[in-house]
Amino acid sequence: MIGTEFLRELIESVILTGRIKGCEPVSLLLIAAPESGKTSVVLSRPCKVVEAYADVTGKGIHKILQANTNLTHIVINDLVATLSHKQSVNRYTISQLNAMTEEGITNIASPSGIEKFTAGKRGVIASLTLELATDARHWWNKVGFTSRMLPFCYSYPADLIVKIKESIDFDASSNRNGTHKISIKDFPVPEKSISVEYPQSVVADVRRVADVRSMLMKEQGMRRLKQYHHIAMGHAALRSRIRSRVTVEDVKFIQRMDRYVSYDTPEPL
Repeated sequence: MIGTEFLRELIESVILTGRIKGCEPVSLLLIAAPESGKTSVVLSRPCKVVEAYADVTGKGIHKILQANTNLTHIVINDLVATLSHKQSVNRYTISQLNAMTEEGITNIASPSGIEKFTAGKRGVIASLTLELATDARHWWNKVGFTSRMLPFCYSYPADLIVKIKESIDFDASSNRNGTHKISIKDFPVPEKSISVEYPQSVVADVRRVADVRSMLMKEQGMRRLKQYHHIAMGHAALRSRIRSRVTVEDVKFIQRMDRYVSYDTPEPL
């Protein structure tokens, strides 16, 4: 979709955090109004280490992890659907997302028996509306879910909305005439973990950005700092898979991303 190039760049950088040595898969929350293209951007390029689901539960997460040990991220198309179950189911789902994104789900003992997981640590990429983020945030703060996720809160400026509508008109006309074909390319991810060089000078630059954001969000900031460092490394790997190295270019990307890191204040793309 027009105007979402930066968002796509962020998503791809986040996915690559699951393939970098010394990194943990970063989890991302896309927060925007309905019709903001959240789901379409995430699903626009298939990726073998990512699977998307319209709805999940805590038990469902266990089945996903056991079925595909190569996954680095689970995509939840719409958290509104996921959190529309009864309260006890919702709380268990969030608790399992918490465990999966922090220390990783390893072994679980239940009345049905003992479940064992290998490489249970995964990231989450989920979409939700600003209203749901506002409603759920008090509870998420209590259980630590808000700091485990990187919130990317955005909106469309009026001129971009006009361009998107014009593009939709063009696509409709082209499809009717049989002249418009959409080519979808996979997003390639390395088979094995890769190394990314991270000079101390740029480490300090990213630290300053993360510390200010943590202060504004009234957080201690350890998880947020890790997220910023790991995304900087993911973005470096996105630019170059060979001899990847974090540079000033990646710091500038983090600085731009930082403008959108909020649970309640959308920033125009």
